[in-house]
Amino acid sequence: MVPLPTLTDDLPAFRAALAALSPDEQANFMHGLAKREQKKLWECGEPLTLAELVGAEGAIVRHEGQNDLLPGFDRFEKHLVARDGAVQGINVQKFSWLVGPGHFTVREEGEEVWFDYTVVAGSVPEGWPALVPNEQGLSRLVYGHMIDRVRRVVPGMVVGKVFRRGLPEEHYFMLLRR
Repeated sequence: MVPLPTLTDDLPAFRAALAALSPDEQANFMHGLAKREQKKLWECGEPLTLAELVGAEGAIVRHEGQNDLLPGFDRFEKHLVARDGAVQGINVQKFSWLVGPGHFTVREEGEEVWFDYTVVAGSVPEGWPALVPNEQGLSRLVYGHMIDRVRRVVPGMVVGKVFRRGLPEEHYFMLLRR
């Protein structure tokens, strides 16, 4: 059994127990975490490389997500693709029709990976939503001026924190590579 992050000081044992779970068990664990648990994971997150999040050139990699928003708004996916020497992504969730796809670029910054909504690619892969500026309409409220900074929890699972205009917000999310 994997303890809640806030209830353990033995991070190596916690990570080993979490890594030993099946992907579906990891997803269930992730979806059961409250904001304070995600915050604890962020605080003890490990270095992460971009290669851990993407596949081969042109392959779209899906990451199942859980954030600390209200139920009904807390589940989403991030789809990432390496193409033309860069990595880009979109958000997929049930309100994308209203707030937009939240296009972003992805880069390494020190020991973190950043999902940068202030810089978008010049084109999108076939089948993806058209590019929509993150600074217009309701997209501005969700994705405007935002960079998500991401750290590793265990291989295949990461935790992120939202930064807007360079300032940290108390919003966290997790992703599980599928």
